[in-house]
Amino acid sequence: MGRSARLYGQHVYVPRTGVAVHINAFNFPAWGMGEKLAVALLAGMPVISKPATSTALMAARIAELWVNSGALPEGAFSFICGSTGDLLSHLGAQDVLAFTGSSDTALTLRRQENLLRDSVHVNVEADSLNSALLGPDAGAGSEPWNMFLTDVVKEMTQKTGQKCTAIRRIYVPADRLDDVRDELVARLKDVRVGNPADEKITMGPVATAQQLRDVRAGIEKISQGAEVACGGAKPVDGLAKGYFVSPTLVVRKGPKADDVTNKHEVFGPVATLMPYANPKELTQLVAAGGGGLVSSIYSDDKAWLNEAVSGIAPWFGRLTISGEKVAGQTISPGTVMPGMMHGGPGRAGGGEELGGHRGLSLYMQRVGLQGPRPFVEAFAGVKSAS
Repeated sequence: MGRSARLYGQHVYVPRTGVAVHINAFNFPAWGMGEKLAVALLAGMPVISKPATSTALMAARIAELWVNSGALPEGAFSFICGSTGDLLSHLGAQDVLAFTGSSDTALTLRRQENLLRDSVHVNVEADSLNSALLGPDAGAGSEPWNMFLTDVVKEMTQKTGQKCTAIRRIYVPADRLDDVRDELVARLKDVRVGNPADEKITMGPVATAQQLRDVRAGIEKISQGAEVACGGAKPVDGLAKGYFVSPTLVVRKGPKADDVTNKHEVFGPVATLMPYANPKELTQLVAAGGGGLVSSIYSDDKAWLNEAVSGIAPWFGRLTISGEKVAGQTISPGTVMPGMMHGGPGRAGGGEELGGHRGLSLYMQRVGLQGPRPFVEAFAGVKSAS
């Protein structure tokens, strides 16, 4: 820092001295609670966890097992099943709020006066119109083509589409639209909807009656002026009782940036298939979603990949690229790995969970220490090069 090595500077992370409040979504009562808790405790912060109402019983049982295991230090974990009352109004500069849920609720939370006044660290993971992109080189039967079809169907139907990382928008070269539609329809019609306790069933119900109403209303909304190639808002044949919905593929042949497809997320087994003419148009259409958690790209054309990745990367927290060289080794784009960031810009909330050290940094303060080199190095745990 100066003329000699005596004056030294080093950045260090120290735990915040407050509490981390976690508000979790209904669709991941186990993983969602666990992934937040793990990094907060590793960073040295105690946690207050609040589950979503509709799956609170499952979350409560998991919390009970954790506590009874004796693995958690006394006072490190608290669980609130129900209303948090005025809890958030007591958060201050040393506290952290991590929220997963709708962007409307996130906006309400962020507007709280004390959160703004004290610059409370708020992390949000919200709505996400994730996309899947098929490259122009990916012909029928090629590795990228097969991986693309497999991932789209999996990400549409896994957890009945109730995943923040599910594929909502599908983009293919204009001359492949009909072929892709036919292939996807054939695969989606093979999905068996019903009671998941039956081993023959491959997709169960949505979580609640309200979810079913929202999914049906959403299908009606995004299918205006488009074709419903399979599925739809109508009840599933033979399943009048229960919260069941068919996997639904909507086809929009003339996509525009201001389409409802780029504004509204249907939180169920629903996606919209659309054509693109060139990389520039593709970037504009993908960007119209306003920011997402993950986008998947399927191609072996390096030049096209460079252009596509450069164009859409600013709009996503994570990109997965699949082609012949990684066939058989790829991980489905909706699978969130702890070493990679989970979060995204814009409508996705602007949050950054997980990602190795990045996940810990949410709960820590970065401090620049400036002073005598021996002390700074000893405090920071840095081994001197000399």
